[in-house]
Amino acid sequence: MMNSSAFRIAGVVVLYNPTPEVIDNILTWAEQVETVYAVNNTPRPGPGIGSLGTQGDDSDAGDWTPADRLVSLGNVTYLPLGENVGIARALNIGAERAVAAGFDALLTMDQDSRAEADLVARLLECREAVEGRPGIVAPFHLTRAVRRPPPETTFTEVMTPMTSGCLLELTAWQGVGPFRDDFFIDFVDNEYCLRLRRAGYLVIRANRALLEHAVGDITRHGPLIATNHSPLRRYYKSRNRLVVFREYLFTFPGHCLFDLVRIAKEIASILLFEDEKGAKLRMMWRGVRDFFSGCMGKYT
Repeated sequence: MMNSSAFRIAGVVVLYNPTPEVIDNILTWAEQVETVYAVNNTPRPGPGIGSLGTQGDDSDAGDWTPADRLVSLGNVTYLPLGENVGIARALNIGAERAVAAGFDALLTMDQDSRAEADLVARLLECREAVEGRPGIVAPFHLTRAVRRPPPETTFTEVMTPMTSGCLLELTAWQGVGPFRDDFFIDFVDNEYCLRLRRAGYLVIRANRALLEHAVGDITRHGPLIATNHSPLRRYYKSRNRLVVFREYLFTFPGHCLFDLVRIAKEIASILLFEDEKGAKLRMMWRGVRDFFSGCMGKYT
C-alpha cells in the first residue's frame, strides 16, 4: 500500500460490460489503495464478471475468469447492482461504503484508465503541498487527443477535471453532499467540482501523477474535436450541462460562458465529422426539452 495508516484511502471503480482488459487496468492501481469497491453497473452480468469466485474456488479447475483475477487480490469488495443506476449513484455507493469503513479519501477510477505505479503517492504528495482545504486532487490525464507533457509545477488549480484518478476527500464529500444521482452520467464531475469550489474547497491537479485515460473514439480536426459520443450520451450532456449553467452561472460565469462556446463547437463537429448526425441532434434537443420540463434521471 502506498498510503500510510494515518490517512486511509479506498478506491472505487464503476464497471459496465467489463472486458479482460478492464481487469488489467484495475491491477495497475488496486494495490495502491487499502480497499477497492468494484461497483458493477452491468444490467445482466455475464459469467466472466457476474459469478465471482475466490482463488480457492477455481484454482483446481485452472480456468479463472477475469473477475477471479480481480478478487484474488484480496482487497476487492465486489458490488453487483444488477442494473445500470448511472455513474453518479455508483460513485456514491463507493463513497458511502468508504465513509462507513472509516476511510479518509476515495480514489475514483474509470474502468478504462491505467495508472502509473506511483499515482497515489504523487496525489498525496500534492495534497500535502497545497495550502487550504483540498476537496479533489486530480491526476494529469494522458489521452489520445491530448499528449502534451505535464507542466513543470508540482500542481495546478483547475476548474473541472475528469473523475478518473481523482483523490476525493471524504470530509468534503460529506460536507457538500453526494454526486447528483439525477444526472445519471455526463457532467457529474463538472457539477461536483463546481460545487466543491463554491463551498471553498480546492480542486487541484497533481502534474506528476500520470493517468492513461481512454476517452472514447476521439478525433481532432483543427480547432474541433469529434468525440463520436452516442446519441444517448448527447442527450445527457445537453440536459445536464444546462442544469450546471443554471445553477453556477453567477458563481462561475466565465466557465459557463466558455461551455456555451463548446456547445457550438460540438454541434459543428457532429455536422462535419460524425456519424448519426440526425439522431444526435434530435437527442440533444430532447435533452434541452427535458431540462426545461424538469425531467431528470435515466432517459426512458
